[in-house]
Amino acid sequence: MNPSIKFILILIVSLEITVILDYRVNLVVAGCTIIYLLASRLSWHRYLLLIFLPIIPMLGAWTSFNTFGSREMAWVMMTRILTYVYLGAAFSFTTHMDWLLDSLEQNFHLPTVFIYGLRGALSFVSRVKQEIKVIRVAAMMRGVKMAPYSPQLFFKSILISMRWSSRLSTAMISHGFTENAPRTHFKKVVIKKRDIVIASVLLVVMQLAVVFL
Repeated sequence: MNPSIKFILILIVSLEITVILDYRVNLVVAGCTIIYLLASRLSWHRYLLLIFLPIIPMLGAWTSFNTFGSREMAWVMMTRILTYVYLGAAFSFTTHMDWLLDSLEQNFHLPTVFIYGLRGALSFVSRVKQEIKVIRVAAMMRGVKMAPYSPQLFFKSILISMRWSSRLSTAMISHGFTENAPRTHFKKVVIKKRDIVIASVLLVVMQLAVVFL
């Protein structure tokens, strides 16, 4: 499925179950999401993560609402947490961010500067992690131990990121990048009719569950 269509579909469903107080609807959505995740053939450790990750927040919601509210509301909140976790996994585990950004740029015509800014930020994540390790090792060689939450560590990381962003901006301009200029794309992203049909069918199933359950 086109990543932008998938994102919009999951966003609509998430907003809808926020205002629906029916655990049966939550279970229907969670069931459809589980089927999609199984069909995606994820790695086994991700399936284990999906099994154990929701347990603690679900137990917390059940205990809290069952104690201070009603059992029906406890079921609603517990299944809602489960549904949110699986909806998030259905997007994050099966969608590559580069493919999503390409789709947003080509299909929904988001500003190119915004898209390339996100690309730059994503590319910096791994480099920032490595730089933090270098900063902590350099500090230890001077006899200074930096905790993961140390303000000095964050300040130095921000300065390094600002320097990288300036270099990236200069490199893009030197390679001919111009804001709002027409661009060609090596990798085309299209919205197929199948994507629209699947998204529409799933939304209809959601509405039928709301009406008849």
